[in-house]
Amino acid sequence: MAHTLTESAVTMGTRVQAQSMESSRNIFWHKSRPKFVYRKLAISVALITAILLWIIDPFPSSSSQSDRITFLHESPEQYASAFLQSLKLTVLSSLLDQFEGHQHCGIVSADLYMPPSAFKADSEKPYPYCKNRATLLQAMSGGGRHGFDATFFPMGCHYRWYSTEEICIILDRFGAIIFVGDGVLQNIYAAFNMLLRENIAMGGLKQWVMTEPDRAACKCDSQIIRWECSKFIVQDSQDVRGNDDGSGHRSPDYCDRASHIFLPINGSPAPDDLHSTFNTILAKDPESYKPIPVIHSLSLGSSFSWPAATSSMDEWVALADAALRNVPFLWVGPNAAGHLKPPGQILSQGNNALWHYTVEMAREADARQLDSLSMYNLTLQATSWDGSGYGLKVALVQAMMVINWLSRLESS
Repeated sequence: MAHTLTESAVTMGTRVQAQSMESSRNIFWHKSRPKFVYRKLAISVALITAILLWIIDPFPSSSSQSDRITFLHESPEQYASAFLQSLKLTVLSSLLDQFEGHQHCGIVSADLYMPPSAFKADSEKPYPYCKNRATLLQAMSGGGRHGFDATFFPMGCHYRWYSTEEICIILDRFGAIIFVGDGVLQNIYAAFNMLLRENIAMGGLKQWVMTEPDRAACKCDSQIIRWECSKFIVQDSQDVRGNDDGSGHRSPDYCDRASHIFLPINGSPAPDDLHSTFNTILAKDPESYKPIPVIHSLSLGSSFSWPAATSSMDEWVALADAALRNVPFLWVGPNAAGHLKPPGQILSQGNNALWHYTVEMAREADARQLDSLSMYNLTLQATSWDGSGYGLKVALVQAMMVINWLSRLESS
């Protein structure tokens, strides 16, 4: 009986002890639960902050790196929603969906650009974006096409296809952007305007001065391949803003705070009035910290004259130096010769001559501390309508390459 009472006492004591321990755990849990919740919340906030910072700048660089990207998104077919209100990335069904005329002109995203996710550097890692301006220019210059008219593929790392909003952010960092060159660069400038105006059909032209027959004859590729349409090509951003309000056959410049101009040359020295225009742009707002980039090219217009090209480099660099402004230069090389190049021009304008011109002028640019971008590989396996000129599928890519270079320049 005593043994039974002892066991009962032990059992009751054990239960009391267990209840006491359970009560202590409950008290500890209720006291520590707020700390646990706060700690979990803090970790979540830190994680979200890290993701936001990574989206804005996925390639952090050292303090000595000067050519930072203005705004980046995870991939060329994704962008963060307005002010990153949510962390959800929206996939763009097409790079050109919002562009007027892209269906009529028969241009689709795959004609222009494939994101890095479409290519693999090895079995595990996606093809990387270029980390600085030097590797970017090497990649765009040294890439190629895997088949005739296939999408251009950069070498070693990838460039970006920026949205219109991102392009405006990039351009807003500059006091002005000046294009100086012949007809080859004029086509790039026309495509540059198409991107800013979101109009593939006629965004490179002054629609407000054109008749209905002109508009019908100069749509799409005809903007830059038909000689009779060249007189309508936009040459100044102020022309668009002063005459194009977006109504009727018009399309506005969405980057309306960025000034840009094309100065046509076919040799060196250039006409005095072009020097005057150039100097006026550089002299405007002399206290501004914003640089004024110059995109410079001279090739077909001077019959690929080496002396004319080097003289032109020295001419415009001297004008820029005299202005005491920050004026970065990009030398743009010539297009390759297409298979329709007339036989009589093969010796002087065939691909052997063009390749030597491309290489030597890049060396001359480097000797003058100018950046250079080759267009030879981009156009080597692309369709040319006459052996020298190329359509919008090439020009739009060239314009985006120029924008990529602009995105890597210093802001001051």
